[in-house]
Amino acid sequence: MIVFLLQIIIIFIVSRLILKELFLLLRKFFLTDFPVFLLVSLIFLPGTIIHESAHFITALFLILPVKSMTVFPKWDNNEIKLGEVLFIKKDFLRAILVGIAPVFFGVGILFSLFYFHIYPTNNLGLNILYSYLIFSISANMFSSKQDLKDLALIIPVIMLLVIVFYVFDIKINIGSLNVIMNKINLYIFFVLIVNTVLFLFTKLLNYFIKR
Repeated sequence: MIVFLLQIIIIFIVSRLILKELFLLLRKFFLTDFPVFLLVSLIFLPGTIIHESAHFITALFLILPVKSMTVFPKWDNNEIKLGEVLFIKKDFLRAILVGIAPVFFGVGILFSLFYFHIYPTNNLGLNILYSYLIFSISANMFSSKQDLKDLALIIPVIMLLVIVFYVFDIKINIGSLNVIMNKINLYIFFVLIVNTVLFLFTKLLNYFIKR
């Protein structure tokens, strides 16, 4: 779990670095911020749809009334809001589970891409498309630092479950769990590599393209 969290945090940092490079690159072609924000939000759109859908589905599953959901960018108070799900928070635990849902939905989709050998392929075009989707999904697993804080808050809950399992002598197959976790960590490492390559690519573009 610690390795998983560390990789998630690093992906968060790298995705923000890519975002910064994208802004710098697009600002070389546009004089105002609005088209830059709009283009960046459209680049992130696939990930935004998955992110907000994760909040929405989890809130419904946990019987938390959803007030509204948006997945398309909206210009509000001189900034772009990529998406938003408003729901009624009835208790701490369910609110946290809804908050971290995009991480697990995102990891599930990324895991499936590698596990079922959908990515990489022998087709260059498909590899580029999937690399873009991997970036968009992984960068949107957490739209803010608060999402990372919510993810960190789930650790005490996991520790509590471990204690409960120990006290009541509930048996689980640790070996199988370790195998699954190792695969997840490996595939998340591949995601980190994709994001790092994209960061270096945008960095080089900014270096060679002069305003």
